Amino acid sequence: MLEMQVGKPAPVGAAPVQKLTYHGRIGPLYGIFIKIWLLNVVTLTIYRFWGKANLRRYIWSQMDLQGERLEYTGTGGELFQGFLIVVGLFIVVQIVLAVLAAIFGPESLITHATGILFGFSVLFLSMVAVYAAQRYRLTRTTWRGIRGGMSGSAWAYGLRALGYNLLIALTLGLATPWVQMRLAEQRINNSYFGDAKALLEGKSASVYGGFILGFLLYVGLTAAFLAALWFGFDIPSLFAEMRDPHQGSGQSDPAQLHMVLKIFGLYFGFLIGMTFIGIFAFSWYAAAFFRALADGLSFDNLTFRSAMGASNYFWLWTGNILIYITTLGLGLPIVVHRSLRFFADRLEIIGVIDVDRLRQNTLPVPKTGEGLLETFDPGIW
Repeated sequence: MLEMQVGKPAPVGAAPVQKLTYHGRIGPLYGIFIKIWLLNVVTLTIYRFWGKANLRRYIWSQMDLQGERLEYTGTGGELFQGFLIVVGLFIVVQIVLAVLAAIFGPESLITHATGILFGFSVLFLSMVAVYAAQRYRLTRTTWRGIRGGMSGSAWAYGLRALGYNLLIALTLGLATPWVQMRLAEQRINNSYFGDAKALLEGKSASVYGGFILGFLLYVGLTAAFLAALWFGFDIPSLFAEMRDPHQGSGQSDPAQLHMVLKIFGLYFGFLIGMTFIGIFAFSWYAAAFFRALADGLSFDNLTFRSAMGASNYFWLWTGNILIYITTLGLGLPIVVHRSLRFFADRLEIIGVIDVDRLRQNTLPVPKTGEGLLETFDPGIW
């Protein structure tokens, strides 16, 4: 049985302040990314599972706590097996849906009801995937030979998350901070490192000001931005040009070329503009949420705090997007590097882990990787 070390520790007074230090360098990151890109081309993206494991192994090894590095023990084979299992299940479901459509007809009530049920199942499984992926990564993370772990049920978490998202819809989004904090508590409060249990007592009330401000800014800035696009691109005239049956069809037609360039400019301008508006508007909320997580978190005899500010968050992601766009994606290692250093630098750890008290946990260890999450979000992590 695990020894449940739960609860906020006593005030630490003059306890030492330390940080999770990131020692990574851009050069080795580029080497890993180039290898992943080349082998993905050769293997038709199959290598990405092994590439992801190699990337994590490097990043984990560059994280230092109390003079000891983290270690990632997961393998590409585990990630690939998990992915194959999930893909197999989805193929079976698609076959069942096709058979039902053939028997009852594509327009039958049974076929439509089954399709809707499948859609809800995908939404539910995407939430299960988040919990299962965190469990896998924790069990593949070690520090001084001690392994992480996670209790609880991913399926129960998925049901709760599904209900919470319904609450967000019913409250027109106003329940978002409360829901995100409760789900973070659910994941963190079931997390272990060795036999020591993490505890998050998140206070969503402290982040509502940033959320309301973000909502108001988002609506106001979006309205102003759309008005600027409407008049700047003269959208009524553009629509008229698109409907004009006398517009020439040859690629050399200057008028048609101008219209196409105008459409592309409008499309990319809209995407980029809305992205930056979202980052700016909700930067106060994102920073407040990060501070609330840090302030409410404890582990063993450690507490945490952060001085993350809205401007810090805004310039991090603005810089990341500009680097990624201007380099046509080739700056992704720089984005990863600066993001890891940014968050490591802005989280203070108060106290020191009593290593002598830590024991290995006996929680179940999944045999395969985060197949569900890979299916829904095949990202670099």
